[in-house]
Amino acid sequence: MKRERSVTIVRGYEPAFGQPPADVRDAGLTTTVAAVLSTHRSQNPDSVRDHPLWLACMRSVTEASGADEAEVYGAARRGLLSRLLRRRGGPSLGALDAYAAGPAPDWAFIRWRRAGVLVAAAQCEPWDLVGGPDRYHDSYTTCVFVAPSLSAAVVDRMRRRVEEEGGQASG
Repeated sequence: MKRERSVTIVRGYEPAFGQPPADVRDAGLTTTVAAVLSTHRSQNPDSVRDHPLWLACMRSVTEASGADEAEVYGAARRGLLSRLLRRRGGPSLGALDAYAAGPAPDWAFIRWRRAGVLVAAAQCEPWDLVGGPDRYHDSYTTCVFVAPSLSAAVVDRMRRRVEEEGGQASG
């Protein structure tokens, strides 16, 4: 089972949705690290999203960045104004810890801040819903944007957190 609870960590991941939002670019969060969670389970014909394993990955970003807050946003409303403004995230779903404690509705974006300054961000790429490229189909992928100096710390912390959660990390 541990082998099926796997996360592939990809440095330099190319986000499916292109450039991150302006506030993320303006904060210098130009390096990407992706957490690619396998959704395949041999005993289940359906896609399985391992929320505790995903949460371990997100908490590793909090720890590595020294963030004192992490806010989760839902999917943006569909419509002309949202497309024109290129909104990626919709309404706030609350802090990461509160989001983790309740039933997990779909999320689109996360912003981590330390003393009010944006230090990391993440976007959801649910390849398990649409197929995706060979390397990513059957996965629930999170693309994390960080400053170049933070990349190695995020990867190291993510590996450790995944294994503490009982999963297997590679990459």
